[in-house]
Amino acid sequence: MKIRCEHNSIRLRLRKSEIRQIHDEKRLHTAVHFPDGSTFAWELILDPESGSIKCRFSNGCIQVGLPLQEALQWINSEQIGLESDTDGIHVLVEKDFPCKDRPEEDNADFFQELADKQAPLC
Repeated sequence: MKIRCEHNSIRLRLRKSEIRQIHDEKRLHTAVHFPDGSTFAWELILDPESGSIKCRFSNGCIQVGLPLQEALQWINSEQIGLESDTDGIHVLVEKDFPCKDRPEEDNADFFQELADKQAPLC
């Protein structure tokens, strides 16, 4: 799961295998472990109790929570992403496309079929 943070926005991009994992386990966690022992982590959680996308930061971890039913609809469709402005933070969770500038990369775990349907970006 890739993360991009910029100017009060958080963007998570998930590959097909990660979409399957979040569907099955209702949680996906990724971390960077630094040599000094500190950790920066981010996780995506499917929350059956929530009615909206939630975002919080605690103990070095960004947690993004998606309402379970909305997330399942997204997972099981051709919908690219879920998006919300939550307490002043813009959150975008998307299915990941292959990189156009790395044609040698194995694209089997990316959503190439959805990328082909998208209008070209400028």
